[in-house]
Amino acid sequence: MLALRVVAAMAVVIAGVGHGVPARADGAPLPSFLFFGGTDLWRYGAFAYGGALWSPGGVDADGFTLKMLLNGGGYVYHSGALQSDVNGTLISAAALPGWRFSRDGLIVSVFAGPVVQDYQLSPFDPGSRLHGLYGGGEFATDIWYQPTPNIMAAINGTLATIGPTGSLRGAFGVRVFDRAFVGPEAQQLWCGNFQEFQAGAHITGWHIGAAEFSAGSGWSMTSDHRTGAYLRPGFNMRY
Repeated sequence: MLALRVVAAMAVVIAGVGHGVPARADGAPLPSFLFFGGTDLWRYGAFAYGGALWSPGGVDADGFTLKMLLNGGGYVYHSGALQSDVNGTLISAAALPGWRFSRDGLIVSVFAGPVVQDYQLSPFDPGSRLHGLYGGGEFATDIWYQPTPNIMAAINGTLATIGPTGSLRGAFGVRVFDRAFVGPEAQQLWCGNFQEFQAGAHITGWHIGAAEFSAGSGWSMTSDHRTGAYLRPGFNMRY
């Protein structure tokens, strides 16, 4: 697992460059960590993810940000080569240094760094591009635009050299009952020679205490002609 050790070592080294704890004008400390997690569930797969953003200048400020991510789960797809279903598992880890830019309601974060992914298939599928352990690079971006307190739009994307694999999600929302944003979402995912498209609705920014919750649900369609409902709950917390 040399590639995984490289990702972990890079995360530790980069995190070590921070000095001190940022503070507000009144002296109270600003949160410099944002922890997040969630699941992605549907009829033919279940994944869980978790990670953290570390911003030495504060998670709401411009400047350097390190994104650390670990995710994994299982999935089922139909193999044309075998003419049968294949059960797959994926474990992925990434350490992505990046930078955040914030201007007039627009926040853009860009990241790039090493990633490792491990694919296991049962039965073995000779037609699959991905089986075994891989190391590569990953690029990611998160864009949040809030022109008014009651309107938001977001774009999130990733692209890894392995496969290639990646995702692209777009969402729009309006604030409802002064509690959270609600609106439509769409997402495209690809992994080697497999693609999936999701379309539905989301709720974003529902606060309960110090935690912020979100969820998305709708209909999913895949390149092997399978369809079904999906559910994607998530949360984050600042520290």
